[in-house]
Amino acid sequence: MIKTPEEKSAKPNKFILRAYEMVNNPKFSDVISWTEAGYSFAISDIAQFTAKALPAYFKHKNFSSFVRQLNMYDFHKERDTGDAQIYAHSSFIRGHPEKLNEVHRKTTDSLTENVPSSDLEKKYLLMNSRQKSLQEKVISLERSYKDVSNYNQLLMTQLIQCMDREQKVEQLLMGFIQQVKEIPSSLESCYLNVMGSTISRSVNPPFAGDMSRFVQFSNQ
Repeated sequence: MIKTPEEKSAKPNKFILRAYEMVNNPKFSDVISWTEAGYSFAISDIAQFTAKALPAYFKHKNFSSFVRQLNMYDFHKERDTGDAQIYAHSSFIRGHPEKLNEVHRKTTDSLTENVPSSDLEKKYLLMNSRQKSLQEKVISLERSYKDVSNYNQLLMTQLIQCMDREQKVEQLLMGFIQQVKEIPSSLESCYLNVMGSTISRSVNPPFAGDMSRFVQFSNQ
C-alpha cells in the first residue's frame, strides 16, 4: 500500500525522536535538559554532552554535526554563553511528543541561504566578509590618495606661478639698477656745464664802490 505524503509525515524523523528522548533522559540532565518553560532545551556542558550523550543516541562525538542537524530542522539558538547553548523549535516542546511530526527538514535552498553546511563554508563566508571589508578600505585609501595627489598638483601650480612672478620682479629690479648706474654720467656732464659758466662769470670784489673814498682819506 502506497502511503500518502500526509501519512509519511505523520511519524517524526529519527533524529528528532532521538533528540527528544535524549533531552527527556534524566541520565543526561546534567549536560542537556529542558529550560524552565519547556519550550527550549539547554546544553549546559558541551564537552560532557559530546562525550556522553551524543554517542548514546547518535553514535558519534561530533558536536558541529549535531548542531548542523538542528539547523536543518529549523531549530534556533536562543542564547550562547560559551559552555552553554540553548536551542528552540516551535514544535519541540516538553510534554508534547505529538507535535514532533510538525518538525520538518528545511529545503536545500533554505539551508544554503541560512546555514553554513560545513566548517569550510563558515571559513569561506568569514573570508568573504573580510575581503569586502578590505575592498572598502582600499577604495577609501584610493580616494584619499587622489585627494592628496590633486592637492600636491595645486601646490605645484602655485609654486610655478610664484617662481614666474619672482623672475619678473627680478628682471624689473635689474632694469632699475641698470638705469641707476647710467644716471651719474649724465649728471656729471650737467654739473661740469653749470660749474664752467659760474667760473667764467666776473665777480666784483668787496667794497669796490668805496675804494675812492678810502684812497682820499689815506692821502690826507
